[in-house]
Amino acid sequence: MQLHKIIITLLAAVLLLNSCDDQVMEWKTPEGHNPVTASEIPLNLAEKIANYDFIKAYVPSGMIVGIGAGADLYINDPKYKEVIDKNFQLFTPGNAMKHSSVVRNNGTLDFTTIDALFNTLPADMKILGHNLLWHTQQRQAYLKSLIAPEVVIVTDPGDKLENIILNSDFEAGNTSGWGAWSSAGASQKIAGPGKGYNSSYAMLLNNPKEGANYSAQAYYTLPATTWEEGETYIVSFYVYSEEGNPGFQIQLQNRTSYSGGGYTAQSVPAKQWYYFEAEIAMTAALVNLPISHITIDFGAGAGDYYIDDFKFGKKKTGPVNHVPNGSFEKGLEGWNANNPGAGIEAVSLPDAPAGSQAVKMIAGSGASKAWDLQMASPEIPAFPGEKVRLSFFVKADQTGKGRISFSGLTNGYPWMNWTGSQSGWTEAFEVGTAWQQISVVLQDFNTDFAEGVAVWKCNFDFGYLPDVTYYIDDVTVTIEEPEAPAPAAASTMGTRAGGITYVYKTEIEKKAALLGAMEAWIKGIVQHSGDRIYGWDVINEPIADNNQWRGIGGNFMNEDSHPVENEGLELNWADDHFYWGYYIGKEYAVKAFEYARKYAPQGTVLFVNDYNLESNPSKLDALIDFVAYIEQNGQTVDGIGTQMHVSADTTAAFNTKVDNMFKKMAATGKIVRVTELDVRLGTASPSAGQLEMQAKTYRQIAESYIKHVPQAQRSGITIWTLTDHPREHEYWLPDESPNLFDKDFNRKHAYKGFCDGLAGRDISEDFTGDDYVNVYTEE
Repeated sequence: MQLHKIIITLLAAVLLLNSCDDQVMEWKTPEGHNPVTASEIPLNLAEKIANYDFIKAYVPSGMIVGIGAGADLYINDPKYKEVIDKNFQLFTPGNAMKHSSVVRNNGTLDFTTIDALFNTLPADMKILGHNLLWHTQQRQAYLKSLIAPEVVIVTDPGDKLENIILNSDFEAGNTSGWGAWSSAGASQKIAGPGKGYNSSYAMLLNNPKEGANYSAQAYYTLPATTWEEGETYIVSFYVYSEEGNPGFQIQLQNRTSYSGGGYTAQSVPAKQWYYFEAEIAMTAALVNLPISHITIDFGAGAGDYYIDDFKFGKKKTGPVNHVPNGSFEKGLEGWNANNPGAGIEAVSLPDAPAGSQAVKMIAGSGASKAWDLQMASPEIPAFPGEKVRLSFFVKADQTGKGRISFSGLTNGYPWMNWTGSQSGWTEAFEVGTAWQQISVVLQDFNTDFAEGVAVWKCNFDFGYLPDVTYYIDDVTVTIEEPEAPAPAAASTMGTRAGGITYVYKTEIEKKAALLGAMEAWIKGIVQHSGDRIYGWDVINEPIADNNQWRGIGGNFMNEDSHPVENEGLELNWADDHFYWGYYIGKEYAVKAFEYARKYAPQGTVLFVNDYNLESNPSKLDALIDFVAYIEQNGQTVDGIGTQMHVSADTTAAFNTKVDNMFKKMAATGKIVRVTELDVRLGTASPSAGQLEMQAKTYRQIAESYIKHVPQAQRSGITIWTLTDHPREHEYWLPDESPNLFDKDFNRKHAYKGFCDGLAGRDISEDFTGDDYVNVYTEE
């Protein structure tokens, strides 16, 4: 047996041998009695606790006693790990395996912490995965993006960004969507006519008092949209100030929590219109704020500020050009002069449409046929089943004529409407002295990729007319995106550039998207964890306190309410709350067990888990009905978990409630587990009497579990958190002392009570006075 050493003063022992009093006490054996031996001297409580073995030494056969604890603490604190490894047989990560801890905003899974935990745990330490589905700690930003309406943004083709500001130019004569604030009374209003930047109207901001840049703010309520992590966003506008401002700042903000990010500041000069433009990287931190407003911080300078043409949105990225060196910035690299005529070369041009170079092609004096001057492109990949757009710019020193022919297409010499304004299809097009763009979708003109061809080429044929010099630049081949038909279920909001359209998903589409995400999540984490996992809490806390299915029909936590779709989607649920059943219905529970069973190794125990089952028999009944529904629909639930976050209570009434709960759970025939046991005392500084009551409560729960749950149905008991240290109770039971160990890892009276409950007797009755040496001596 390994023993827990403690240090106690030897004063008591000294007093047995000496006394400062002149009358020295003499110890004698009473007449008629045998001598008193050391073994007969009873141990005090601390001595008894110190003589107990580690907890797992007292676990009945077939049971598993575990600990629920933070993965980071276990990985990084050697003492924490040591105490857990010596005492427990199973580890339940408190948060590391939950949806929001693993799923990123784009739906990918991050197993960094889980892998570190698995590598740190002893090979024989079982793991209970906690949990697959819950209504909190779900990656809400990702799940919302799956069911939110598609945001179709129509913008000015000349813009660098997909502008989502609905009142960018203020030309409607109002500042709709904007507000302003400062402690000194900053304001915003419309100004005009004649006050805008080359326009009639602008927004006028006034700051009466100079201070920190954030001391005066104007803020715009952004339309509901899905922020794309990793993308670049642009903010741009014009600002005029008589006095200037050295710290004119933009930030993205959540004006509920007043947290912000994406800060970008510039110095605005005085007495001129200044163009402010900045790029903002959309980080995970910004997405998770979540962003509700874009805010102008103008408190660093007092006075008036005129704002116009304010735009914000994702930076545009053009379609991929599949023509290598289509801008000729690398000269003629990759291009071939099949027939050079009077010359083909790359030259510098100040007005080149793309970059600084273009190709110069000169038709010879005897040119008369198209191929008398011909340049062939590099090989271009084929895209069977797709449409592609060929585009380029061309001009000449006089009126000319040209065409494009092809190799690798079904029709090498198609006639086309080259300019888009022709009355019909022609073999060739005229070329003028100004740059013109030729842009055609090849498949619209009786040609396509030849079967089995991986690459193709286009030939620039300009030999029709002699002595003409041609310039060609910016040759692109892009995949043509099909035009989406205008959906019936769409809501459009007007903007300066045309509008924002919300394409709402149907209930069937939302359900399908969430079921797909559920399966991907469960498959990913279950397969990654593999056979290290003893069991999974597949669904955590599915029954609300009103004994109804949580999330179904709007059965939410107090702070949550029904989602609203109006110019986007507002879930109206607290951060990282997500109710799968709200959109999927009761089928969500069946599917969760279907996916868990499908991907988990054979023999993995699948649980449902809930709280207050000992104090609310009707809730337990509802949970049992929940299990029955799942099984009536084709899936099997292996076990039922009861959390048991309880207060210290030694009354007969409490004991009866606990007994009845275990009896009812056992009657289901399911495996039964206590999943999160802790015993509150209502204080972080308990008295000896409170500690004794806590010990008795732990003992009674363990004894009741073993008495009323048949051996074949016992999974075991998990203690929730290891010690009373405040770092373990920052969020869960703060200012409390609910655990078996105090903040310094010392065993509490509760340690003895729990071990006695597991053993079914007072283990300390096996100890004798001789065992005190195990406490005071070192090995």
